[in-house]
Amino acid sequence: MAGMKRAGRKTEWSITLFCFGLLAFTPPILTMFDKPTMVFGFPLMYVVMFGLWGFVILAIGIGARRSRLLDAEEEAAPRDGDRW
Repeated sequence: MAGMKRAGRKTEWSITLFCFGLLAFTPPILTMFDKPTMVFGFPLMYVVMFGLWGFVILAIGIGARRSRLLDAEEEAAPRDGDRW
């Protein structure tokens, strides 16, 4: 059972990621970083905002990948025309 994957795991990941993005890009959270501090010549708020945006895109890419286990199961499953 340790190697089995739960059904709907990608759906759970998508919902979790959506809620994180929704929370992270709300004005009260972003204004915490609205300070006159510069990071590599850019305002701190922009660095945080684009960093979070990049993280969300990376997490979407990781969550959208097909696993090798699912590919192996699809190849092993009989198709409608393969029964005879």
